[in-house]
Amino acid sequence: MWLFFSSVSTSGEISTHGFCSPELEDHLEALNHFVASGGSLLSAFLAEKGQRLDLPLEAFDGQPVRQYIRELQEQYRHALSS
Repeated sequence: MWLFFSSVSTSGEISTHGFCSPELEDHLEALNHFVASGGSLLSAFLAEKGQRLDLPLEAFDGQPVRQYIRELQEQYRHALSS
C-alpha cells in the first residue's frame, strides 16, 4: 500500500512525498510524525490495487496512534471470538 501526501514548508514551498508499506499503522504514524515535527499537510491519500482513499487531514494531530489501533484490533478480535 502506498501513502502519498503533499505538504507546505514554513517558507511556503510545496512538496510531495510517497511512502510504501504493507502496514496501515506505518502510514498513519508517518503522517503524525510529520505533523509533530512542524509540517503542514495539504493532502494525503492511500493507494492500493487501483483504489484510492483520501485521508482526513484533521485526523493527524502529531500524536502517535499505533498503540491505540492495536488495542482496538485486539478488542475486536476478542469480541468476535465471544
